Amino acid sequence: MRMTTRMRRIKILRMKVGKLLHTRYRVNDLERTVKFYRDVLGLAEVRRHKSPRGSELVFMQADGSEELIELCHFPAANP
Repeated sequence: MRMTTRMRRIKILRMKVGKLLHTRYRVNDLERTVKFYRDVLGLAEVRRHKSPRGSELVFMQADGSEELIELCHFPAANP
């Protein structure tokens, strides 16, 4: 049996996300953003990393969560 567009839509609607492990946000002001996530949202800074391409990465995490929020600042590019 050939799957119709309607059948594909129904199948998509039945899918669900089990959990998120990693989300990336590109930001203009890394330190200001880290301060917001830490002081306002209560997330902890897990680690920092500078990539060979020059982007600065900060990973934040909520207490008791597996998910990491990656804040990325890449000075050579516009967000």
